Amino acid sequence: MKKILLTFLFLISSLFSSELFKTGNKLVADGKGVIFVFESATCPYCDLLKKDFKENKEMNELAKNFNIYLIDREKEQDYIVGKTKKKETTTTLRMAFSTKNTPTITIFDKNWNRIFQLPGYAHPEQMITFMKFVKGLHEGKYKTDQWKKFLKDNGVE
Repeated sequence: MKKILLTFLFLISSLFSSELFKTGNKLVADGKGVIFVFESATCPYCDLLKKDFKENKEMNELAKNFNIYLIDREKEQDYIVGKTKKKETTTTLRMAFSTKNTPTITIFDKNWNRIFQLPGYAHPEQMITFMKFVKGLHEGKYKTDQWKKFLKDNGVE
């Protein structure tokens, strides 16, 4: 019975995780914020960030307002990006966002305006703050130029 329950829980978590992170080659906003996570298979902080998204209830809930794309720095792939449907490769995306570290987190609003980029791991409290700002931006609570003040007011500097 325990094996059946564990198998069932694994299947449910697999289904859930596939919805949380997008790995396809069409990078779209579809009315949501967008988060690029440049990762690599050898990056323990990438795994920790993904674990945070899955296990932290607030991060997980806020993730519903975003399309989160995992981009493997080491796997050359073609992508179709944004509303312009411009074709890019892993290399051109890495160069465009100057990704030297993994993870590198880049956050856009629903109109593809780059709001923030962090080279490295973001602790759950930081990610929650970043995501709350973009969610509030979409709800009309904030303007893009209030980003730095919002971070400071929320203890992230």
